[in-house]
Amino acid sequence: MAPHRRIPDLVFIAAAIGAAALVLVSPALIRGEGLLPVGSLWRVPPWSLRLPITAGNGLLIDQLLEFWPWRLFWRSEMLAGRFPFWNPLIACGVPFAANPQTASFFPLTYLLLVLSPVLWSVAAAFIKIFVAGYFTALYLLRLGAGRRGAVQAGVVFALCGFMIAWLGHPHTNAICMLPVLFWGVSRAFDLATPRSWVVVSLGIAMVLVSGHPPTAIHVLVAATAYMAFRAFLLPAAQRGSRLSAAGLAAIAALALAAPSLLLTLEYISWSSTGASAAHLNRWSTHLPVMAVLQLVMPLSAGSPAHGAEVLQAIFGLGPQANFLERAGWIGLPALGLAAWALAARWREPHVRFHAGLAGFGLAAAFGLPPLPRLWNLLPGLSSTNPVRLLALFCFGVAVLSGFGAENDRRAPVRLSAVFAMAVVTAVIAVTLMVYSAGALLTASEIGFSYGQTAAVIIEAGAVCAILMIPAARRWAPLISAVFLLRVGLGVNPTASSSLLYPLTPGTEALANAQGEGRVIGLGAALAPDTGMALGVRDARGRDFASLRRYEELVTGRAGDFDFFQLSAQPPSNPQLLGISALAASPKFRPNIRDGWKPVFSGDLIVYRPAQPGRRVLVVPQAVAMLPTQALVAVRSPDFDPKREMVLDDWFDAPAMAGAYGDAHIVSEVAGRVKIQAWSDRPGWLLFLDSWYPGWRAEVNGVPTAVRRADYAFRAVPIPAGASVVNFTYVPFWFWIGLAFSAFAVVGLTYAWRQSATT
Repeated sequence: MAPHRRIPDLVFIAAAIGAAALVLVSPALIRGEGLLPVGSLWRVPPWSLRLPITAGNGLLIDQLLEFWPWRLFWRSEMLAGRFPFWNPLIACGVPFAANPQTASFFPLTYLLLVLSPVLWSVAAAFIKIFVAGYFTALYLLRLGAGRRGAVQAGVVFALCGFMIAWLGHPHTNAICMLPVLFWGVSRAFDLATPRSWVVVSLGIAMVLVSGHPPTAIHVLVAATAYMAFRAFLLPAAQRGSRLSAAGLAAIAALALAAPSLLLTLEYISWSSTGASAAHLNRWSTHLPVMAVLQLVMPLSAGSPAHGAEVLQAIFGLGPQANFLERAGWIGLPALGLAAWALAARWREPHVRFHAGLAGFGLAAAFGLPPLPRLWNLLPGLSSTNPVRLLALFCFGVAVLSGFGAENDRRAPVRLSAVFAMAVVTAVIAVTLMVYSAGALLTASEIGFSYGQTAAVIIEAGAVCAILMIPAARRWAPLISAVFLLRVGLGVNPTASSSLLYPLTPGTEALANAQGEGRVIGLGAALAPDTGMALGVRDARGRDFASLRRYEELVTGRAGDFDFFQLSAQPPSNPQLLGISALAASPKFRPNIRDGWKPVFSGDLIVYRPAQPGRRVLVVPQAVAMLPTQALVAVRSPDFDPKREMVLDDWFDAPAMAGAYGDAHIVSEVAGRVKIQAWSDRPGWLLFLDSWYPGWRAEVNGVPTAVRRADYAFRAVPIPAGASVVNFTYVPFWFWIGLAFSAFAVVGLTYAWRQSATT
């Protein structure tokens, strides 16, 4: 590209990608709403009795049950001047910042400090789409493409299925960085300057803290493959220096991300993540063969956003092949131009590499042998969902379509004919399947399916025109955007902030009933993490990882990611979990033992026991046991946490017995708790919050060892008389990581300045 054209081209590309992103988020802007999938909240009591039943997009309910409660908690803590290392509101307390899916260290999250959740949801979506598209376009420019090819590739990847379907999830934090890394690596291998490698290091660090480890692994595997490919293209004498620089950039990135990574690794070591991953067998997940039709006709089987979901049954698509997992639609124009690039430019190394990348992503998603067995053998990949490698398919096809748009020659008639025949075959297959199931479908569902066949025929006609008429190729980016937006608009529904976890009489009654204890919902009432948005402490919780000891305390074993399943009755020993209130839907008949009485009846039924559970107790004595013995002892129905405490750490239990006293919580914020206790003689203060490395205690200002009590909780010895006990969470590995990060910043700053002086 001529230097004098570079700035105008960059401005044009930015405007084109920005316009595409703006169109996608425009419904939210026009309505003054956010990209909030609260249309699914009506499925969860108590909101099921307060909110209207809407179609929404039920597949996005994870955003409501996990991600949005975490974001709101992070925002409230940061605005209060506290970085949230600990989350006291779920599962008797869990690490917060150590959960990578909270994206606590990802720069985009920090916009929540200056934007409302509604504005943030729109701004975050726009930024991710723009970054994905703009850097894809910049990457094409580096490969020698012109403005048309760059915009084509950028628009296609920005609006591809993976970006749109997972837009509100942390997955796209990582995947929008894929083109950034490819652009940065390409630039670094070409320029070989320290500053260019600094950019690569920053890109890798962003991926590492993006908020979704499986997708981050996929992105880094693809970037590593691209580095190897670029090294292969170099003369042998230059490969060593480039790969060494790449290794140093990766090490610097690991150091930059160390505060997050070290916290996460510590969390994993104390969690049941490994057992849960093995139980889920994620490595074996794949799409059924019939899902290949979704690449051509993404709405032929319906979708939660567009309706006619019943159509998926005739395609043999089940829960493991939902509309999110089938997020590989890329548009027929992109597929046609990619095919043209393969036919016309196959000898070019970059064309072959991106064809291989796209083919690999597609083969992995459909589980072509021997890939599933290979995932099972590879550390890290065995716990990721290979279907989501469709992101690599989308990126590879987007790049190839950019190459195809650059070709000013008329495509061979046979290419258009083959492409048209493929589309016709898909249309015939869909038509026959819908016809054969016609008796089971309503007229509107049949009409919807036939409408999709008409739409794909129109799209295929546009592709043939692009292939056969070179002059029409200048409109390829616009045509691609139109057909991708046809599918993408509406996938992420909009709503006002007033519908995001609104207070109801039932939730207010539950919050008042919890006292110093915890609550638990029976049946579907108040899904585990949603109480975080209301300040309710829930004995349940869904997190990136479950603390292994807590899961074993509740279930007797580890390895079930959903160990808090729908339950018709409270836990066998609610006192041990500090439960002071239960909640159930009015439409649900819980199996509640004697002693629980309803204190509120409305959109929730709230129950309290005769003696509400408490989280702080003065216990007269403690006994030491091995961990296996301790688990059996505390899970016994006869175990009373007020009478005796079980220690299973490496210290002996001091000889104390017969103490009588009381305690209560004076103040509590995430990571800091102040407790006032009184005992007539030396005894134990039992705090029924999760034991975890990093918790420190002071008793009357004197540092005291925190003991692991009743298998999963914390305790300290207290003297006779009045005592003030302060628990503080000090994440040791965060500060170690911060030191690594500081060294990395110094090194990268030095490298950047060296480039400026050479």
